[in-house]
Amino acid sequence: MDYALKNGCQAAKVSLYSGSNTSFELRDAQMDKLQQASESRMSLFLYVDGRYGTYSTNRLDKKELESFIRNGVESTRYLAEDEARVLPDASRYYKGGKPDLQLLDPQFSAVNPDNKVALAQAIAEEALGKDPRIISVESSYGDGDGFSYQITSNGFEGETQQSWYSLSASVAVKGEGEARPSSYWYESSLYL
Repeated sequence: MDYALKNGCQAAKVSLYSGSNTSFELRDAQMDKLQQASESRMSLFLYVDGRYGTYSTNRLDKKELESFIRNGVESTRYLAEDEARVLPDASRYYKGGKPDLQLLDPQFSAVNPDNKVALAQAIAEEALGKDPRIISVESSYGDGDGFSYQITSNGFEGETQQSWYSLSASVAVKGEGEARPSSYWYESSLYL
């Protein structure tokens, strides 16, 4: 943020995010797809000469960031003026002291991948073989966690961590003629 302010920005907000997620998708209780992803990014919100621009990157090398910030400041100067777009008044910022919202499951990283697959299999087995009209059952387990940090040039600084879990199932059945109606169930939670 200091670099943006030193390069022509009158006000700025910087947001950093790092997160990951996994998913296990099963078809008829057999593994069909496994995905794991992680991401990190920085978003800049720049207020330059009465103009406002937002820019994001996942390239977090210091030299690249300096160029990215300079280019963002220069690019913002080409945008239309927007005098109403300003950072919130600092008196409205959260000052701390409130209860922790407990958005992060402290056991998140301890969940074994085999247990994740077992949950998706258990969901599939709830429907498999229960009715002869069932053609296929798809089930999935997903989870993710994330960390966000935000700072503004007029005094706000805050961070948050969160986690989530989801389970889902869909069932296709043989209908009349060529019809193959289907339906699904989905549930999510902050804790497992």
